[in-house]
Amino acid sequence: MPKNMIGMKKWLLSLIAVVAIQVAAQAPWQRAVVNYSRLSYHSGNQNWQIGQSPEGWMYFANNNGLLEFDGTNWTTYPLTGNTKVRSVLPIGDTIYVGALGQFGRYIRNAKGKMIYQNLSGGANQNERINIWHIHRIGSDIFFQSDEAFYINDYKTRIDCHPGVHYSAVVYNRLYVTSYKGLSVLVDKKFVPLPGIDIRETSNIVGILPWQQQLLIVTSNKGLFTYSHNKLQPLNISTEIDNMQLSCAALSGTTLALGTMQDGVMLIDMTQHKAERISTNNGLQNKTVLSATFDSDKNLWLALDNGLDCVQLWSPLRFLSSRQSPIGSGNCSVNYQGSLYLGTNQGLYTMADGKIRFIEGTGSQVLCLDTIGGQLFCGGRQFFLSINGQHITHYDNRGVWAVRPLAGHPDVLLTSSYWGLRLMRHSPQGWHMAEEVKGADISAKTLYIEDITNAVWVANKEKGLYRLVLSPNLQSVDSKKCYNSATLPKGDNVYIAKVNGEMVIASRQGLFRYDASHDQLVNHTSLEEQLDGHTAYTYIFQAPDGHIWYATDGAMHISDGKRHRSYLNNCLMEDFESVSFTDRQQAVIGTEDGFALLYTQQPQDSTRTIQPYIRRIVIGNNADTLYYKAEQPRISWANNSIRFEYSANSYDPSQPVRFSYWLEGSGEQDWSPYTRLHIKEYTNLPEGQYTFHVKVISPDGTTGNDTGFEFTILPPWYRSWWAYTLYIISIMVAIYALYHRIMQSRQQLIKEKDEQIENLEEEKLQIELRARQDELVRSRMNVVRKNEMLQEIKKTAVSINNGLSEENLPAIKRRVVRLIGQIDTNIEHDDDLEAFRNSFDSVHHNFLKTLGEHYPQLSHKEKMLCAYIRMNLMSKEIAPLLNISIRGVEIARYRIRQKLALSQKESLTDFLQAL
Repeated sequence: MPKNMIGMKKWLLSLIAVVAIQVAAQAPWQRAVVNYSRLSYHSGNQNWQIGQSPEGWMYFANNNGLLEFDGTNWTTYPLTGNTKVRSVLPIGDTIYVGALGQFGRYIRNAKGKMIYQNLSGGANQNERINIWHIHRIGSDIFFQSDEAFYINDYKTRIDCHPGVHYSAVVYNRLYVTSYKGLSVLVDKKFVPLPGIDIRETSNIVGILPWQQQLLIVTSNKGLFTYSHNKLQPLNISTEIDNMQLSCAALSGTTLALGTMQDGVMLIDMTQHKAERISTNNGLQNKTVLSATFDSDKNLWLALDNGLDCVQLWSPLRFLSSRQSPIGSGNCSVNYQGSLYLGTNQGLYTMADGKIRFIEGTGSQVLCLDTIGGQLFCGGRQFFLSINGQHITHYDNRGVWAVRPLAGHPDVLLTSSYWGLRLMRHSPQGWHMAEEVKGADISAKTLYIEDITNAVWVANKEKGLYRLVLSPNLQSVDSKKCYNSATLPKGDNVYIAKVNGEMVIASRQGLFRYDASHDQLVNHTSLEEQLDGHTAYTYIFQAPDGHIWYATDGAMHISDGKRHRSYLNNCLMEDFESVSFTDRQQAVIGTEDGFALLYTQQPQDSTRTIQPYIRRIVIGNNADTLYYKAEQPRISWANNSIRFEYSANSYDPSQPVRFSYWLEGSGEQDWSPYTRLHIKEYTNLPEGQYTFHVKVISPDGTTGNDTGFEFTILPPWYRSWWAYTLYIISIMVAIYALYHRIMQSRQQLIKEKDEQIENLEEEKLQIELRARQDELVRSRMNVVRKNEMLQEIKKTAVSINNGLSEENLPAIKRRVVRLIGQIDTNIEHDDDLEAFRNSFDSVHHNFLKTLGEHYPQLSHKEKMLCAYIRMNLMSKEIAPLLNISIRGVEIARYRIRQKLALSQKESLTDFLQAL
């Protein structure tokens, strides 16, 4: 059994002694019964067997399939062929079901979804398989049909007497009843029990364990015990003698007997006390087909039309307008041993378990105040006081409140639709007096300060005011409105004294009056003690110091350490009220009447309520996971996720609140508690997450949280393979960039080399041209020298010719010698050889190469080729060779012939390329 169930069991067993006697003495107060109609669970109207899973979830055999309830959500799982389910047995994560024509089980797949497996698929089609009960003995599952038992599946079958209509496992033994009597399974055979009269046991509807005996419940013969082969009648209550029983369930000493025509009978097996619960006090249908106690000792009833849950150990009892026409509960008070109840239909009194209407109060009751041993009741159309058995009506109506004034024992202050009015006391009693001038505010809320007698009044439309009355109380000396941006008009407020100071409960939080600054300030310390900064519609401090307050549609109790919550969505908004019959009982007004709360609970009465994550919706309904699903890996495209969770609590009047935290999302702390059971996250970044959820129970205790792990995958462009691709691309880009840089560098180097080569070539060309110019100049010098020598020669020749032999023989010889020397200098000048050497050094041994390849060329022709290579024109060459221009052209022609050049070939290009 889960720890939370064990804790609840201890609480329930310890609470029974407190409430059992009081409940029996106060018949009008009804047990808490939760009705679930088919409009609530959206399935078939008829329900049969009931089971509970280890998580605390309830399962019902329904006409439309297997019906599941987790405290928040209803789910129907239809069987193949939509057959009607008649039996159910939860074991762990497996739910076994029996239906008309088949049996099987539901298991969870990897996504947590319930999947049906048919275990009767191979059975003989001629067999009639209608499974009415399912049992477990050891590791075997027994499916009971009309004529046999199937063990685990259709393959193993144990025949029994025909007409089996009930079976049960008690003390780990299988008992079965048929038209031939009661039998027990022994070694795979059914053996009749001795000492049993078939007439007494032919209509058995229940076999239960009781004090080491068998407790046998029959449909119309009563109750029996069987022990030591003896069947003995058990006379507990005469009320069941005329009832047709349909089912039975036992929890501790409480026996629940379902009937076909009058609801359920609860019997205390030790005190022999009986209590009937039917349509007149909570049930929605009289026909009970099955009854089961859950792990919290709640009694679940499968009805012919609907489901009911009887909160047997709830601290609440109800006086509901559905069964008693008293109307909605506005206020209540305990006066002179009687409980007075103010409703929207008038004033009622309850004494000795009977309710009586007070004549003359046939309209909505607005207040019940006791002052000086007298009860004042204000209503929409009346105003009266009750003193013992005497009732006095006053000429007033629409009275919201009656309050005494300190220092004025003979004056009362009343607030009504039309403002404030005094009541004065005389020997004849209280009577209405003058209206307070200047206090014409409809004072739904009225509070009087203890020391100053300043009056606080408020209503929804005009706001909150503080009035200072004149000494004679007949007028208002000063009036101030205390509404502001933090406390605007438009909502009702409630004012009460808490811990010795005035506290204002509002939709904007709690406020207190700062008299030194004459202003209202947030009461943060009290808010931290209670439910924090939220909307408060009611606050009240009981004589024992506990603070009662209403938030979010529920009534809460705080002792400063622990908070308890009750009556979720049951209160009358802006008409919340609490009164006490004694220190252990509080009366609270509800929409349907009144609730009686037993406030004193043992310290070990708390139980742990466990939350469960039931459904996870991924993306835009792209996928859905369920309880116990495997950890998913969610794609980036579906990075929104919605969690739906619940708690195994089945009392809607005692609210369970949730707190959540998404680990890995940056959330630093748990969320504030809320009743919402859905949380959605959108656009989650990639990463690993764990969603946690926990609950706070109505008594203020918190249990363990539950979690669900999941992973949001990165988008494709941030996935590992994308990063691998990025790395490869970057490497390729780097390589390409490197390659391009190297190519650029090589190109740059090449260009630089080319530039250098060009520069060097240009330099060489410049040097070449310079040397060519130098060669030309040197050659021209030689030419000029030769010309000068020629002139000298001509002169010497002329002198020589002019001299006679007789006269100057010696001079003649000397002139001839001079002419010979000049010729020698002309023909063998050293400058010519120097020119050749210089030319070959500049033009890469051109003359030498030319002579080697073309030896037929004469010396002058070689020189002409050298001049042509130097790009000299014919007119420039002629003087160098000491010939005419025509001679140059003729020499060029001869050279072309010797070189064997065609007409299309250029002599200059040929020589340049040589």
